[in-house]
Amino acid sequence: MELKLGISIQALLAIAAAFVADRRGGLPLTWFILGIIFGPLAFAVALTAGKRCKHCLSWIPKDAAICRECTKEQ
Repeated sequence: MELKLGISIQALLAIAAAFVADRRGGLPLTWFILGIIFGPLAFAVALTAGKRCKHCLSWIPKDAAICRECTKEQ
């Protein structure tokens, strides 16, 4: 019973990390795998991933030179 609960929580954290990273310009599959391995730590790091575009305020990867939404330089 405890093992099932632990696995369920780990899976939910992995899904949450992938969702948050996707919304912030990251790669969801990578963050899902990191969430499976590291759990809450990956979720916390995913919350800090990415930056906002200066023009349209959408989330983009930190190293992006051009926003994928408005196609303007950063």
